[in-house]
Amino acid sequence: MTSGLRIRLADAGDDASLFDLRSALDRESRFMMLEPGERERHDGLPSRSFEVVAEEGGRLIGYVGVSVLPYARARHCGHLVVGVRASHTGRGVGRALLDATVRQARQRGLRRLELTVMTHNRAALALYTRCGFQVEGLRRGSLQVDGEQVDEYYMGLLL
Repeated sequence: MTSGLRIRLADAGDDASLFDLRSALDRESRFMMLEPGERERHDGLPSRSFEVVAEEGGRLIGYVGVSVLPYARARHCGHLVVGVRASHTGRGVGRALLDATVRQARQRGLRRLELTVMTHNRAALALYTRCGFQVEGLRRGSLQVDGEQVDEYYMGLLL
């Protein structure tokens, strides 16, 4: 794991840094959902939603965003978006973020976490599997990346 790494809950003071991190990840990774320049700045999160960030040397290097719908039938389930800077992949940052996210989700009473991952993103697929997520389905042609249709696995973890 990266020395000096600190995993913590994001707070309101992180809004600008998180926006900058997400925008950087959109530019440097083809595995994120949004294309470069598509991201809009949003302040705050729905009440049950939360974010966990990885910080090193005062700079955010990764995050997990957990979105929870406010509806009674769905508010037990969080949908994850995970991103780690390319310079920090393979160093245990993703695992540390996911472990902290699972702990926080349990504390908040969530009973399920889910995410999607592009089928050719083998490193992320291996990480999610090691963390207990299981492939629950295939979303054929669900994304358009560089003019190509890309399949995604739908993955879930019961808490």
